[in-house]
Amino acid sequence: MYATLVSLAAEGKDAGFDWTPAWTLGGVLLTGLFALASQNVAQRAGRTQAAVQAVREVSKWHRELRRQSYLDCIVSYEKFRDMIAPLSQAIPWPVRGNLTPEESSQLDALLVMLGERYDEVFQKCQIVRLEGPGNLAEAAHRLIFAAADFRNAAYERARATRAGEHPAQPTAPAWNATAEKMNDELELFIETARTVIAVD
Repeated sequence: MYATLVSLAAEGKDAGFDWTPAWTLGGVLLTGLFALASQNVAQRAGRTQAAVQAVREVSKWHRELRRQSYLDCIVSYEKFRDMIAPLSQAIPWPVRGNLTPEESSQLDALLVMLGERYDEVFQKCQIVRLEGPGNLAEAAHRLIFAAADFRNAAYERARATRAGEHPAQPTAPAWNATAEKMNDELELFIETARTVIAVD
């Protein structure tokens, strides 16, 4: 471009006026403007690329955070479900007779552990409810209710066992139903989480 302007300036010199300095200055200015414009375009492209990369990084970080919260929820729920077997042994149904002091203290320790694990399940499920998405938040909410129903059934069964109540039914329907409901809700949660993670 500059060379073209210089040659035009040389031709103008033959006409009687020396345009060479003007054309040279114009060429320098024009070249400088093109350089600034191309630098501006390159900077804008760099900023856009950096912004897109930042959005990708935040999205990736958020995805990993959600996946970890799903995993934490499942692990805490599994720990809670692990209480079914020891509680079944500690509070047999139907009631055989009064609990010994050792059996009673073992039952107390198990109920305290059940409460602690429920608190952990509640916390982890609430985090999933906050993280979402909506269908997984609803599944986490149902996990909380299923765990609460089981905890209440365990407390009631422990109360009845301590009181020496002999039930009319040989099985504990509330106990069994809540344990099954917990299993069903956990499977539904896992399937929903798998779907969400596959889309992410």
